[in-house]
Amino acid sequence: MINAKEVIEESLPVLTVCAAISIMSGMFLGNNQELLKALPGLLIIVPSFNAVNGNISSVMASRISSGLHMGLIKPRFHESGVLRTNILAMTFVAAISFLLLGMVAAGINSYAGIEMANFIVFPSITFTAGILTVVMLMTGSIFTSYLIYRHGIDPDNVVVPILTTIGDFVGISMLLLIASAAI
Repeated sequence: MINAKEVIEESLPVLTVCAAISIMSGMFLGNNQELLKALPGLLIIVPSFNAVNGNISSVMASRISSGLHMGLIKPRFHESGVLRTNILAMTFVAAISFLLLGMVAAGINSYAGIEMANFIVFPSITFTAGILTVVMLMTGSIFTSYLIYRHGIDPDNVVVPILTTIGDFVGISMLLLIASAAI
C-alpha cells in the first residue's frame, strides 16, 4: 500500500535539488545568447527537445523500476534481456523522434523565414544532440534506479524527477554544443 508520508519524505529533498538545477538550466540557456542569435531556430525546439528527452528517460526509469519490483531485472550490472530490449526500444523511439523533431523545426523555421542552418544540418543537430542526451539519461536511469532500489527507496519516487531535471540541463548543453560545432 502506498504511504503518502513516505512518498513525500523520499521525493521532497530530490524535488528541492531539481528546482535548483532547473534554474541553472535556464541560466545556462540565457548565457548562450550569441549562439541563439546565430541560430534563432534553436529556440523553437528547446521545449520539445527537453520534453522528448524527459519522456523517454521517464519511460525508461519506470520500466526499470517495474522490472526491479517484479524481479525481472536484478539490481546488479549483468546481461539482462529485458533491460537490453528496453534500451533498444527507447533508442529507436529517440532516433525517430529527434529526427522528426529536427525536420519539423527546420520546416517551421523555413516557413517563418527564420535564419538557420540548412535543412540537413538542423535535423542533424537535433538528432545527434538528442541521441547523445538519451544515451546519457538511459545510463543514468539504470545506475540511479539500481542504487536507489538497493537502498530500499522506491525508484518511482526519486528517479524520474532526477532524470527529467538533469535531462533538461544535459539536453540544452548537448544541443548548444552540437549546434556550435555545426556552424
